[in-house]
Order: sequence, then structure tokens, then C-alpha cells
Amino acid sequence: MTTPSSELINGICQQLLFSPKGGIEGVMLKVKRAVVQVAVRPNESAALQRNATPGKRLRVLAVADHSPKTADGEHAVYQFLSFADATGQAIEWAEADTANTTVKGIVASLHFARHGQPNGVMLETGEFIHLRPQGMALVGLGVGSKVSAVGELRLTVMGTRLLEAREVNRIVLD
Repeated sequence: MTTPSSELINGICQQLLFSPKGGIEGVMLKVKRAVVQVAVRPNESAALQRNATPGKRLRVLAVADHSPKTADGEHAVYQFLSFADATGQAIEWAEADTANTTVKGIVASLHFARHGQPNGVMLETGEFIHLRPQGMALVGLGVGSKVSAVGELRLTVMGTRLLEAREVNRIVLD
């Protein structure tokens, strides 16, 4: 159910809105004869990317943005809260910042930092476990290694799971 300050917005996706760095920061929705903008926080952009394509109907719960920055805008601006079902109820999805998630799997490939050092692993499932270069040196994983990692779960801009590891195979990372 919507909270008193939230609104159910039911419209057709017109386009995704991109940040200067290429991430998704919102969506334009056609609602009846008007167009509205729904902005998302960075940790919500992957969920929007998976669910919003031009021409697709979206139902979202959002709060109107009445800040001075939006006062002179060409259209109404809202802050995304959640996707909604046909009855206006919030649809829950996996939290993008779950603090104590365990990811298990088999290493399919190594992942490398900007300067060439291995800084994590890609699992056969497509999940990415980030360990930083010092973590990789400490744990010593290779292709085919079995992994059990605990850490903070996020989503990549592609909508795949990324675990910021604190512990890998019972080895605590600094």
C-alpha cells in the first residue's frame, strides 16, 4: 500500500535517463497525456535497467520532488521508492546493499583492476566477487577454485550480483 507521501505512478516508459558516467539515473514515463520523470539512486539503477525498456508499462511508487532544483523543470519529477503491482502494493526485490550475504560457486575467470592486478573473481554463475588486489594475494584463488565468500551485496549496472568480500573461504580480508 502507498504511504501518505508516496504516489502510485502508472505509465509507459519513454526512455531511460543516463548520468554523465553512463549509469542510469532515471526514467521518463508517459502518464495519460503528461510525461513525468522518476529519478533513482545509484544502488537502484540496476533494478530499473532490468525492468524499464521503452514501450513497457511500469508501475512505481514514488515521492514528488518539490525541491528548488525541480521548480523550473519542464515536467514533474519524482524520487523512486519501489516498483508496484497492479493493486499498488510495493514489489520487493533483493536489497542492493545486503551487508552479510554469502555467495558460493566455482571461479570461471579472474577479474582485473584498472592497472592490471587481479582484484576479484567471476563465478560460473556470472556473479562477481571483489577482493581487491591484496585480498586476491591473500586468498590465492584461480580458475576452477571453489569459493564461499561473505560480504556486502550490490548490483552492477548490468543487473548482476557483485559481492564486496570481507571473508573468502574462511580467510578474513583486511
